[in-house]
Amino acid sequence: MNEFDWILPWLSHELALLLHAGFLKGAPLLWAALGGAFSERSGIVNIGLEGMMLTGAFCAVAVSGLTGNPWWGLAAGAAGGGLAGGLHAGVCLRGRADQIVSGMGINLIAMGLTGFLLFQIFEARGNSPEVPKLPAITAAPFTVPGLNELLFPLSMLHVALAGVWLVTLMVFYRTRFGLRLRACGEDPRVAAAAGVRVNAYRYPAVILSGALAGLGGVQLSLSDISQFSTGMTNGRGFVALAILICSGWRPGRAAAICLFFGCAEALAERLQGAWPALPSRLLLAFPFLLALLVLSCGRQTMRAPQALGKDLG
Repeated sequence: MNEFDWILPWLSHELALLLHAGFLKGAPLLWAALGGAFSERSGIVNIGLEGMMLTGAFCAVAVSGLTGNPWWGLAAGAAGGGLAGGLHAGVCLRGRADQIVSGMGINLIAMGLTGFLLFQIFEARGNSPEVPKLPAITAAPFTVPGLNELLFPLSMLHVALAGVWLVTLMVFYRTRFGLRLRACGEDPRVAAAAGVRVNAYRYPAVILSGALAGLGGVQLSLSDISQFSTGMTNGRGFVALAILICSGWRPGRAAAICLFFGCAEALAERLQGAWPALPSRLLLAFPFLLALLVLSCGRQTMRAPQALGKDLG
């Protein structure tokens, strides 16, 4: 037996662990990126994904803590994100406000309001008490050697995310709603001339965008951990928006990029554990630098919807 025969099984095991960790870390990004896809393919810039994620994370923890039921927290997180999305839609579509300014306003309001309500509800600053979290799937329903160690545990939201991603692909490219939604983002005047009520598609798209981003926040606060921390999204909404742009506003590519970014983040953590002497700030920047390096090769595909950010007029 060759003394190096152990290398291939070890590499396979490590790669599987890295992919699993990458999926876990990329899941909140994919929730927000899918939400951003609905909004921006309809023609509405949604730079408020960060605030919608933070709102969803807080609402989930608050309701889970008050009711003792994490499923009510899950619903509240989606509703909170959807409410923030509805506010953004109303300000942009009815108020004709600048979409970038509106999105930044959502982010600032969410940051300040969640910190204020955290103290009012839990009488805590910085971190909330631990609350009931969503149950985890710890093993497969069937036995495959090594499968449990490599793929589990997963939360119910991770499983739901895979389904939502597939449904999003079907809606965008296999339904009349998706076709008309994309038409609103490409040329709303032509869509309106064809009988499409543009705002009737844009309003639900932006609200759904907020709800999905809110579920990304729920992933952080009730799935990965069981408490809310001030600013716990830590820029993930902006990262998700950047991923969406780099994917060319395509949900399929966005999923692959989220997985890549999650794997880069997981690899940075493993490197820090293996070599503690490495500068921590460099390792924090590692996934961003690696992602930028790889994604810069595909910048030719970054064609935005033609009417993105433009007024219906």
